[in-house]
Amino acid sequence: MKRKIYFTSVLLSFLLVSCGNTNNYGYPSKIAFDKMGGGKICSGTSSCYSIDINDYQGNGNAILSQGENDTIIATCDWLSVKFRKSTGAQLKMTALPNTTGKKRTLYVTGWVDDSFADIKVIQY
Repeated sequence: MKRKIYFTSVLLSFLLVSCGNTNNYGYPSKIAFDKMGGGKICSGTSSCYSIDINDYQGNGNAILSQGENDTIIATCDWLSVKFRKSTGAQLKMTALPNTTGKKRTLYVTGWVDDSFADIKVIQY
């Protein structure tokens, strides 16, 4: 009897751990832009309801603005992210040209359900 209870509790703990999101909601974990910048579309399996853009230390001053057709635009430094709130699972990222000659990195956090998708954005 103890063996069955032990087996059941171990099996249940594995099932509960597997319920967590490990696939970044289908979004890529890393995106790279060349020095010319431009735009890229990232698709996922779930739509975001908010976006944050930060540097490595978590500092960010992303400005959110409302576009047409329920579009939200988040802008921070050289990167802007456009998405439709709660409809469609696409993020359109646009990077300005890199004239610094140095690699630069920002982190995009898309809030989905009660969790989030993280995307590291690099520009060379």
